Amino acid sequence: MRWLRVTTLAAVAVAAAACSSGSPSSAPSTTAAPPSTTVTTSTSVPSARTSWKVTSLSDTNALDAVSCPSTKLCVAVDDGGNALVSTDPTRGASAWTVADADGTNSLNGVACPTAKLCVAVDNTGDVVVSTNPTGGAPAWKVIDVDSNYFLDGVSCPNASFCVAVDEEGYVVTSTNPTGGASAWTAAAVDGANGFDSVSCASAQLCVASDDHAHVLTSTNPTGGASAWVAAAVDGATDGSNTLGAVSCPSSSLCVTSGSGAAGEPILTSTNPTGGTSAWTRTAAPNNVPLETISCPSTRLCVAEDPAFDMITTTNPTGGASAWKAVDEGQPNHMGAGVSCPTLRLCVAVGNDDVLTSTNP
Repeated sequence: MRWLRVTTLAAVAVAAAACSSGSPSSAPSTTAAPPSTTVTTSTSVPSARTSWKVTSLSDTNALDAVSCPSTKLCVAVDDGGNALVSTDPTRGASAWTVADADGTNSLNGVACPTAKLCVAVDNTGDVVVSTNPTGGAPAWKVIDVDSNYFLDGVSCPNASFCVAVDEEGYVVTSTNPTGGASAWTAAAVDGANGFDSVSCASAQLCVASDDHAHVLTSTNPTGGASAWVAAAVDGATDGSNTLGAVSCPSSSLCVTSGSGAAGEPILTSTNPTGGTSAWTRTAAPNNVPLETISCPSTRLCVAEDPAFDMITTTNPTGGASAWKAVDEGQPNHMGAGVSCPTLRLCVAVGNDDVLTSTNP
C-alpha cells in the first residue's frame, strides 16, 4: 500500500507514542535469471504479548505482499523483483527461498489461487506468472499487459480468472492468466483516479478501492468500463480521503479501510454492490488506518496498522468493539501484506520480516 506508507509516517510516530504511555480515461457509472537461493539469516522472536512469531529474513529489499493458497505454500514478493517462497512458513528463515522473478522491478502484489498458479504485478505494467512457484527463477514468466503503468494489486479467485488494478484507473483482466499479453484486457474504469487494491470473492464479484474514497464493484469484471460502478463510501471524493486494502471473503462481506480528512475508519459491507449506503464506517483501533487486511472467511479478518499492531476480529460487522489490536512484538515492522489460508494460519510481511501465527 504505497499511499499509506507515504501518508502515515507521522501517524506511526504518534500512534507508537500513544501505545507506549495518468492517462485520460472514461469515468465509471457513479453510485534469464539467477537460480533460487535459500534465505539464510534467521531471527525468530515469539513475543510474550502476542501469538505472532517474527522471522527476519536476509532479503535486503522490502517485502510488499504475500499470498498463501494453503498452509503448505506461501509466496511473498519484494520491491527488488524477487519472489520468496516457503512450503513451511512457520519454520523460520531457512524455510524460505528467494528467486529473481522480475529483474529489478518492484513487485507490488501477488495472488496464488492454487499451488499451481501465482500471479504477481509490478511497477512497469507487467504480470509475472508461475505454474510452479517453488521452481526458482526459471519458473516465472514476465508478461507486459499494462503499457508501463504502475500495477498496485491483483486478485485471482480461481486459476482461470484474475483482475489487476493500476494507479491510472485501469482494470486489467484475464480468463487465462498464463496465456501471454493477448490474454489480458485493460479497461479504463476509474477516470483520473488511481486504484490501491482489488479483491474478487469470485468471478462474479470484484471490489476495488481507489485514492478518492470510492469502492468500484462489478458483477461482470471482464465487461469493460460500463460493468464497473463507483460508490463514494468515505467522505469527500476530492482526494482528501483515500481507501486502502480491500478483502472480500464472500459476496456477502467486504472490508476496506480509509485514511484522510474523514478519519481512519474500517469500512464494511454485507452488500458490496449496494452503493454508498451499504457501507458502514467503524473507528479503527488506535485511530490509525489499516495497512493491509485479509479475511479468510466472514468469521475472521486480520489486519496490520502503522502502530505495529495486528488487528483482528471474529465479527467484522460488529462495530469498533469487535476489532482488537495486539502488539505484534516487532517495533520496526511496517506491514505490507497479510494472507490467511485458514482460520489457523496467517502470514504477514513487511520490511524483511515474516510474521506468522497459528492462532491469529
